[in-house]
Amino acid sequence: MQNNKKQIIYISTYDDIKNPYYGGGGAIAIHELAKRLSKNFDIRVLSWRYSRKKKEIIDTVCYERFGFSFLSPKIAMFAYQIFLPFVMISKEFDVWIESFCPPFTTAFLPLFTKKPVIGVVHMFAAEDMERKYKLPFHVIQNIGIKKYKNIIVTSEASQKNVKKINHFSNIKLISNGITKVYKPTRKKQKYVLFLGRIEVDQKGIDLLIDVFKQFHLNHQDYKLIIAGSGEQSEIDKAKKLIVGAKLSQNIILKGKVSGKTKDTLLKNAACIVITSRFETYSLVALEAMAYGAPIVCFSIEGLSWIPKDLALKIPAFDIHKLTKALSTVVSDKKFSHNMIREGNVYAKSYTWDLLVKQYDAYISEILNK
Repeated sequence: MQNNKKQIIYISTYDDIKNPYYGGGGAIAIHELAKRLSKNFDIRVLSWRYSRKKKEIIDTVCYERFGFSFLSPKIAMFAYQIFLPFVMISKEFDVWIESFCPPFTTAFLPLFTKKPVIGVVHMFAAEDMERKYKLPFHVIQNIGIKKYKNIIVTSEASQKNVKKINHFSNIKLISNGITKVYKPTRKKQKYVLFLGRIEVDQKGIDLLIDVFKQFHLNHQDYKLIIAGSGEQSEIDKAKKLIVGAKLSQNIILKGKVSGKTKDTLLKNAACIVITSRFETYSLVALEAMAYGAPIVCFSIEGLSWIPKDLALKIPAFDIHKLTKALSTVVSDKKFSHNMIREGNVYAKSYTWDLLVKQYDAYISEILNK
């Protein structure tokens, strides 16, 4: 008799799409991937328990959560990495996919099992952690990455970084993806959109507010919409900056958005602005292309994957040039329409339905070994 039992794959990720403090691009990517991998595998996502719900089915994906919901998000992230290896030992699985997360990037999972472990680089945490806390996080990160035989990266920049640390690993470059590509809206509404986690320092929200204050002097009919969730302390910090800039009537803190609300914001935005000081990939940029929104951003390594014609990139952290770039995008319709058209074409090659085939092939290769 043929055995049709699916092989079990656990995907560990601190964040998940219902996490009220984060629910970021990495969580969205994991969810979309898990939905599609579940056709051929028994997929279980292991994330942090931010509420009373330990187990939940979302879009056919089984979420299992562990930990203590009363911990603050930053302490919880640290606890997640410490306890993850011990939780893994208690699980039955054929392959384990670990989505790297702060503070140390990896949880050293290959040391705790003889079964295949695949590390996925949605972010390198060390650089950002060192910038914030002035401690040598890269030492632990680099030791950890050397323990992984199989690693998936989302960009060429990440691939180069992994090769420097662990040139013996089996590295596979698979981009993040989007679910669908939409026909662009020709007539945009008068608002600039920031979409992402509310974390003032990393996401450069302080820079964003400075830029919009200058931009608003010549474009007083435009609003800035900041959409996303975060820790209350970070939201309070953003509110204080908005009040200090005297822009409370012109900047809207929208909170976390999803579904039709998110679709509408992306389709109708005059421009998507990314002011991050640090990124590993930025799924928001790819989403902007898929929805037909022009992009203005800083030229940082984490956004180097974006082709030069698909975003107006400004030297890192130059708020005066970024202000001029915003003015160009909202004023020069021909320029922005060309960017939108080319970005829309580019995004069609990065749907999850296409990318999951690469994941399937990579996982099958590892299992066959």
